[in-house]
Amino acid sequence: MSLLLLQAQQFRNFAELSLQPHPQFNLLVGENGSGKTSLLEAIYYLAHGRSFRTSRHQRLIQHDQPAFVLHAKVSSAEQVHSIGIQRERTADLQLRLNGSAQCRLADIAELLPVQLLTPDSFKLFFGGPKERRQFFDMGVFHVEQHFFAVWLQFSRVLKQRNALLKQSRQYNQQFEYWDAQFVQLAWQLQALRQHYISLLQNAFASLTDQDSLLSTVSLQLYAGWPEKLQTSAELQELLSQSFQQDLRLGFTQYGPQKADLRLRSAGHSVEEVLSRGQLKVLLFALKVAQNNLIAGSGLKQPILLIDDLASELDPSSTKKIFDFLTNINSQVFITAINADQVTPFIAADCRQVFHVEHGQITSTDR
Repeated sequence: MSLLLLQAQQFRNFAELSLQPHPQFNLLVGENGSGKTSLLEAIYYLAHGRSFRTSRHQRLIQHDQPAFVLHAKVSSAEQVHSIGIQRERTADLQLRLNGSAQCRLADIAELLPVQLLTPDSFKLFFGGPKERRQFFDMGVFHVEQHFFAVWLQFSRVLKQRNALLKQSRQYNQQFEYWDAQFVQLAWQLQALRQHYISLLQNAFASLTDQDSLLSTVSLQLYAGWPEKLQTSAELQELLSQSFQQDLRLGFTQYGPQKADLRLRSAGHSVEEVLSRGQLKVLLFALKVAQNNLIAGSGLKQPILLIDDLASELDPSSTKKIFDFLTNINSQVFITAINADQVTPFIAADCRQVFHVEHGQITSTDR
């Protein structure tokens, strides 16, 4: 089990919240505005230290209150961990992990692999490369042990190089020094990402091999530089050659910070050949495949948050999605206005239904 207990105080419309989830499927039922999505938001905030609905933390705090508090008990690596987050109106953020304040958001995120599916998740297909990088880097973070340390080092080097572009007008020894580090770390990141994408392609294929449409979808990683470059020396040469253009742009145009995931079907981008309903089924398949890969790589049980699952789905697509979900090795939270939209697809002993109304949650037998 992943999330054993969730508690919240002064978060959105929840003055006090305490929830003991089912280890498999949790159905959150209620009218629009009742607080269903806010509950998903609380879980997401614990894992990411931010909301998926707003960039203004003040909107998360109940009116006239100084702060909100989130607390959870999480099972990971066969141990139970206590997580706490407090965000004040002044923006001060306090973190606690197993009673200690000496922790980082990354330490908490490592214990709580959380993915989200909302009506906005189509950005994975129609948004920019950043959306897709966030998707696969979340998986790389949880599967490839050394990724985060390498990514942190690279981010510092990239920041330094971009700062130099605003200070120096010539490609000098400083640039050569930082570019040597840039290239070394870039190649390491590319190798970790490529290995992960290969694993994800296999997990996706095993999930969709019986689907005549989705089984044709391939996942191709774009490194952030032309494919013809095969060595680190060639990448360093490219950085040198593109210096003047980088100078005009004010930032580094090649590197892992520009990586992308290209989703193709029959030689075309998936958004060109699949309908919106088919894309939603593909979206679920990708998220479930990633969750299964994370779960299979260690002793973590990932969490999948699904907001408004039934929107824009015909009966055939709904059945396909629940076929994927029945093969997921995750704890799942699903919001719906009507329980009948979901309960026929999930066995009664594999689920718990919670009714949400005016910031109050009650467990039901439906």
